[in-house]
Amino acid sequence: MHDTLTAEDLRFTPPDIEPAEARRCLRRHWRMDGDLKRLVGERDQNFRVTAEDGRRYVLKISSPIEDPLLVDFQAGALQHVEREDPGLPVPRVVPSREGRAIESMEAGGATHAVRLLTYVPGVPWVSLDSGVPLDGVRRVGRLQGRLCRALVGFSHPAETHFMPWDTLNGLVESEVLRRDFLPDALKPACEKHLERLERDSLPRMRELPAQVIHNDAHTGNVLCDPADPARVTGIIDFGDLVRRPILVDIATSLASFIGHTDDPPAVCGALVRGFEEQLPLPDEQRALLLDAVIARALLTVELLAFRVEKTDAPATLRTEDVPESIVSLANALALDPDVFLASR
Repeated sequence: MHDTLTAEDLRFTPPDIEPAEARRCLRRHWRMDGDLKRLVGERDQNFRVTAEDGRRYVLKISSPIEDPLLVDFQAGALQHVEREDPGLPVPRVVPSREGRAIESMEAGGATHAVRLLTYVPGVPWVSLDSGVPLDGVRRVGRLQGRLCRALVGFSHPAETHFMPWDTLNGLVESEVLRRDFLPDALKPACEKHLERLERDSLPRMRELPAQVIHNDAHTGNVLCDPADPARVTGIIDFGDLVRRPILVDIATSLASFIGHTDDPPAVCGALVRGFEEQLPLPDEQRALLLDAVIARALLTVELLAFRVEKTDAPATLRTEDVPESIVSLANALALDPDVFLASR
């Protein structure tokens, strides 16, 4: 890994498209008009579209530096999931009037890939103040396992691309990230775990059987009914897809959800039990799951802190997301392996 890292290295470079330009693209390719509201995006410019008939969609406009093959990967995965499990509450690709999943638009002298997706109802779990109901966490695990099962047979030329939020891509071992973006108070404990991860756990994970995984079911992308937080309404954001062992997918959720509870082992147990109702976790992956959670928690703190310092990130990233990620990391580092294992 280089001595320095840039936003371009990690592709944290969403475009800045004016709503009027986005609306023209929507009219041209989907013959649709309506109200557009900007949504936060790490690599895409996203708009929530409320069409004239009241239905809602999400218009996703990719950065000009985004590889078109990756956009095709994401669209293809959603189409595959729709064929394999039509009832899964995830976004659906809305074909353009030409019948294509992906169109393009010119803006600011650059070409952008554009997609229109259905809007999944619900609110992000992270936005609620009601804590983490264990029956809801189990439903999250069940939905996540179902999604992994739907993706089992999917493959794509871009499935092994570099994805910043992939715990097995080498960034966890980055001297730059651990030196500059880990909180000083946690560095001694982190270094102890990092030594084991580098020497043993991460190499073992990279040798495990793999499939395409969602890789992003954290509390910001898991949606629920605000009137009944235990009722999970969907999973969104397929931008972090990658081919990895399924424990990486589970660890992504665990590393997020344990930051919102006073009983991390109970949350871990509920989510894993739900997942395994749909897709069993092989023993060799179960043995590495806690280390996968720690690796994901480390990477989350580092990359969020990186975005705060190196990009024009939303203010909530500094005031909410980074502090929450530090709590999650502290909880992950404090997990007792025996208790963690027993909780399942």
